[in-house]
Amino acid sequence: MTMRFIDRLYFGERAKRKSARLVKKIRKGSRMTGAYVVCLPENGTDPMEFFSARLLSQEYYKTHEPVILGIAADEDEAVEVVNSIIKDCIEKTGSVDIRSYTEMLAGPPIYKER
Repeated sequence: MTMRFIDRLYFGERAKRKSARLVKKIRKGSRMTGAYVVCLPENGTDPMEFFSARLLSQEYYKTHEPVILGIAADEDEAVEVVNSIIKDCIEKTGSVDIRSYTEMLAGPPIYKER
């Protein structure tokens, strides 16, 4: 399973304390509870989506590589991470074009056309 992370991941306050361990587990595809990931959605119309990291162990994600923007400890913290990303995007670009903003954070293009 391949997952792509932006270079400057966003973390919720509680997730930040165990950030290295969370990233390692997510990269390995471990079935884990107690973490949420904030990703770019495949549909291309929504700005972001978040869901439990344990879903990443499903067969679907072996063929569909999520672009992970942030990691949170729970659903409430995931909402805070989404808000932080949107706030930073607006401050730095003047728009809510999350895809362009995260490409800027990641350097070279990290998205492939579908």
